[in-house]
Amino acid sequence: MNKGRTIHAFDAGTPSALRVSGLAARFHAWRGVSGRRYLATVHAAATAPAYPGAVIVLARAELDGTRVALWAGRSPASPAALARLAQMKRAGEVHIHLIAESEADRAAAEADLCTAAPEAAAGRRSMVVS
Repeated sequence: MNKGRTIHAFDAGTPSALRVSGLAARFHAWRGVSGRRYLATVHAAATAPAYPGAVIVLARAELDGTRVALWAGRSPASPAALARLAQMKRAGEVHIHLIAESEADRAAAEADLCTAAPEAAAGRRSMVVS
């Protein structure tokens, strides 16, 4: 996974319509740097399903019910890899945004929620040894 991400995911809470219907614990919303809102399903980090390439936010729940985004980006290919990533980031929850249908939509959502830092080796010439 990429190192040095800047997270732009801001806690937007649970949509009020879901609170009334009793689904508040299953869904959470995040706002990107653009102000756009992204609805995500909430899963326990240890048991979250992997949707390879889906946009995810790894989060920690605070005592007051708010969430803190610890990492955002694309989901790994397997549930075990996702659980390990969540463990490394010390996240208790995996929030999966499944509404973005196309690759372009997923890329836009990812860019709105986080920015990957340039690789440390960017700008350096690599040596090819044969």
